[in-house]
Amino acid sequence: MTSRLAYFVMVHHKPYQFEWLMRAIYTPDDLFLIHVDLKSRLGLKKDRRGLMREVRRICAGRPNIVLMRSRATNWGGWSLSRVLIDAIRQALRHPIAWDRFVNLSGQCYPTKPLETIRRELTAAGDRVHVEFRSIADLPADDWHHRWSPMMETPLRAFRLPGRRRPPAGFDITYKGSQWVVLPRGFCEWAVSAPLMRTVANYLRHLLLSDELVIQALVANGPWADRIAPFYGRAIYWPGPKLLTTEDLPAIRASGAWFARKFDAHADAAVLDALAQEGGYAPGPAHVA
Repeated sequence: MTSRLAYFVMVHHKPYQFEWLMRAIYTPDDLFLIHVDLKSRLGLKKDRRGLMREVRRICAGRPNIVLMRSRATNWGGWSLSRVLIDAIRQALRHPIAWDRFVNLSGQCYPTKPLETIRRELTAAGDRVHVEFRSIADLPADDWHHRWSPMMETPLRAFRLPGRRRPPAGFDITYKGSQWVVLPRGFCEWAVSAPLMRTVANYLRHLLLSDELVIQALVANGPWADRIAPFYGRAIYWPGPKLLTTEDLPAIRASGAWFARKFDAHADAAVLDALAQEGGYAPGPAHVA
């Protein structure tokens, strides 16, 4: 039996790119939780007006797609971690019996056939696919060396002066990408564990918690010895780099299940190539 997935997709612009993604990954058997950033939904930036209308059109008539309550999210703020945790909780309450939770952005795209992804996830067993990078070994200019206090408003997150002390009761030794694949058992444990509250109470006031929260839960909990060697994403820096046909050899060689970020306005050929190789439905003929 292969894995049944719960996808959590965050969208804040470029609905045409979100449509490319959904045409590739949508099946009637998986669960899809879609979050549209509140600021984008309100059209505070001209280029994002009409985003929710387009998202509704793309998702229409598909009962296994859930449009989540829109929240304002900000780079560096706790809001990104909060909406991820909310999505895990909401997925666990849904009647679809999924066994892997996958978070994506609206500019992600799969890099292998879906059945290959399911087969490889099933073979991975109960392991978490999370990037772990030792903070002690990061370059000197990495934000996480600064332990920066943070205050967040609905419009943005502000770095505050000073330096937070390390937390009591758990260790933050690792950071990593916010993009993860989590087994259901881990999700069930995480949302009910006392450690979740302890981690959340500390990280809600620290800059860039989205690169720490899942790593802290894994490293300080019962899944510490069940970490997969690769988190399954192809993302290139500095950036994240906008991927083009020049990146196809690296994407194919990466072994990743998903890559980001793409933009059909900038290079549709890379998406056409991946769609053909993966057997996905082609992207939209129009771009809104």
